[in-house]
Amino acid sequence: MTLSVNNVSKTIEGNPILENVTFDMVGGSIVGLVGRNGVGKTTLMRLIAGEMQPESGQIQFDETGRASVFYLDTLSNWMTSYTAILAADVLAVFYPQFNREHFEEILCSQKLPLNKTISSFSKGQKALVYIAAGIASQANYLLFDEPLDGLDVFVKDHFKALLLEAVDEGRGVIIATHNLAELDSLADRTLLINDRYVIEQENDTDIVKIQFVYEGDELASNLTDVATILEKRGRVYIALISESLIPAIFTDTTTYKFVEILSVTTEDIFRKELG
Repeated sequence: MTLSVNNVSKTIEGNPILENVTFDMVGGSIVGLVGRNGVGKTTLMRLIAGEMQPESGQIQFDETGRASVFYLDTLSNWMTSYTAILAADVLAVFYPQFNREHFEEILCSQKLPLNKTISSFSKGQKALVYIAAGIASQANYLLFDEPLDGLDVFVKDHFKALLLEAVDEGRGVIIATHNLAELDSLADRTLLINDRYVIEQENDTDIVKIQFVYEGDELASNLTDVATILEKRGRVYIALISESLIPAIFTDTTTYKFVEILSVTTEDIFRKELG
């Protein structure tokens, strides 16, 4: 089961948003989609879902076709005008395999009323209805735009369990989010949109994050030429660097007082790529 995006470009009101975007998404995996505000994350999801058409390129599905994609635009979500029961009636029309019992079970487990208009729900409650609809749709590909926004820690844990269960069933998931820390425990891959292009973030096992104290006024060029400085607090620095270069640079213990290796996160890579 594979969804392929091949050389897709999109222009909106004369402004190029995405250019020659190419990637594959397979079932049983979670793809994180990140980028700064307005770079085209939602546009890419709408293209995959068929709500927009590209200027060039194509999006190919397996034999199930585009009907196997679940996506709801959170900014113009038609569900908010309905109760959960009525929303389920509509979803069952678009998704023949829609599991109403599972949908209602998820909402009831979080004590959400089924006969109350969704527009009266809190931001987090609306997000949960959106998530429940995706899980219950039985679609092969689930596209979620900021799904964890507004959820408390307990609902997040519940959602993650549901999501991982869906992935274990062989479904593919794309999560567009600004909450990069959440992707560290969820995503198998991360796609970064930067200046119209999509770049896949490779897991470079040689890159590490280090914390050190530098006694001089300005970092030496032999370090700045090969490291990405992520943060500076007084004389304490945090940087990304190839682990193989550490012995050569940090032998001067009179200048570098302390070195500690930390875990590299999605946010670190985001900062590195976007400066």
